[in-house]
Amino acid sequence: MAITAGGRPVLLGTAALLVIDVTGGLLAVSSDVNTWGEAWGSSALLAAPLPMMVAQAILAWLAARNARPPVGLVAAGVLALACLVSAISGFFDGGLANDELSGGLVAWQVFLLTATAVVGVLAIVRVRQLWRSR
Repeated sequence: MAITAGGRPVLLGTAALLVIDVTGGLLAVSSDVNTWGEAWGSSALLAAPLPMMVAQAILAWLAARNARPPVGLVAAGVLALACLVSAISGFFDGGLANDELSGGLVAWQVFLLTATAVVGVLAIVRVRQLWRSR
């Protein structure tokens, strides 16, 4: 089944978020705040962990399709919850106050958290669309 017009925003937003995550990991490595093994792992400072990135991609793809609305509805709901919890926790986990991060890298973290929140909001919009089409 093809991606629906209503599903495109959440899919494109997630794709942009994944680019931001990859770029953040590269910034972390080049700035010596993470190693290659840490940059997309549980101790990543400027990117989401790789398993989260994969989950976000799969959930966004499922949410963007309208072949089986219950599947898309659940996927969009889980994506919204994951992104919003991640964004909120990112402001309180101490990462923004990490002494290893320059002002520019802290700004990158804020950008990443904001992008994550935006994808969460797009996923909520998708939940509403799919809920109404049931």
